[in-house]
Amino acid sequence: MRKHRSAFLAPVLILGLLSGPQAAAAEPAAPGTPILLKPRVLVDDQVVRLSDLFDGLAGPHQELGRTAIARAPEPGQRVEVNARWLLAVAQAYALPWRPRSRYETLTIERASLVIDTDRIQVAMMDALAARGAIGQLSVVFDNPSIRLHVPVDAPAELAITGLSYDPATGRFLGQVVSPAEGTPAARATISGRAVELADIPVLARRIEPGEVIKQRDIEWISTRADRLNRNTVRSPERLLGKSPRRPIRAGQQIKSADLRDPVLVEKNSMVTIRLESPRMVLTAQGRALDQGAAGDVIRVMNTKSKTIVDAAVTASGAVQVYAATLAGIAQEGPK
Repeated sequence: MRKHRSAFLAPVLILGLLSGPQAAAAEPAAPGTPILLKPRVLVDDQVVRLSDLFDGLAGPHQELGRTAIARAPEPGQRVEVNARWLLAVAQAYALPWRPRSRYETLTIERASLVIDTDRIQVAMMDALAARGAIGQLSVVFDNPSIRLHVPVDAPAELAITGLSYDPATGRFLGQVVSPAEGTPAARATISGRAVELADIPVLARRIEPGEVIKQRDIEWISTRADRLNRNTVRSPERLLGKSPRRPIRAGQQIKSADLRDPVLVEKNSMVTIRLESPRMVLTAQGRALDQGAAGDVIRVMNTKSKTIVDAAVTASGAVQVYAATLAGIAQEGPK
């Protein structure tokens, strides 16, 4: 909300009434009636009245309080008036009030109904659809904080006018006005781009490494297609049964590199080392020196011979070695 200096009101100071008949007829306030400056002024009319500024205008001066003394700011805006301006108003209407210092100020604000960015986006998407834009689109404004302030007694309706749209680039330019019919109470130029949306699967809750993603953990969101890349996971099948390499937040876009098969062997856990050949099966106890998922090759130490071998993870707590490592585990013997 913009704030203007008191010079904003200078050209319309007291609407010419300082020298008019109302000012000349003003009488001093009744003795003992305190006239106090209000701490804050919020008006919903096109003009500022004397009673908007001062408290204590009672009795014979109650009618005087309805006197219009200045134009109000535009809806949603405010103006700061200084001690000199306030003293001039008080003297013009014979009010027993003086500023506490020459630095005293008062802010006058005009109330408004706010038409926010979301409503303007909806109106723009409807207008683009009427111009032939197809597909699931989102509107991105060059000014993302755009909104309209309209008088509190005005219809909070809006329309898009003078719209130009380039389907090749998605760029658009137009005006948003309110109300939709008749003389606009507020208007603004709007420009931006219409971008395509895409639906992607994401997690419905935060999932930590080691957890396995299940169907109930998946939900869908719509997001801008231009923010996706070739590594973005777009199919729920690529999530099911996987485990995150690092924590993944709910609703976060997921990339293939964020996922791995579930860990079946934890680092420093005990595992069964297995070697199969056409003639025999050898097993031994070992300790995993790395963690691993199915198919990962990790280092395993034979707990008896202390030999370290490379083994492929085959199941939870189980690994398999190749024939070349037979000598390293043969001390356990067949079982």
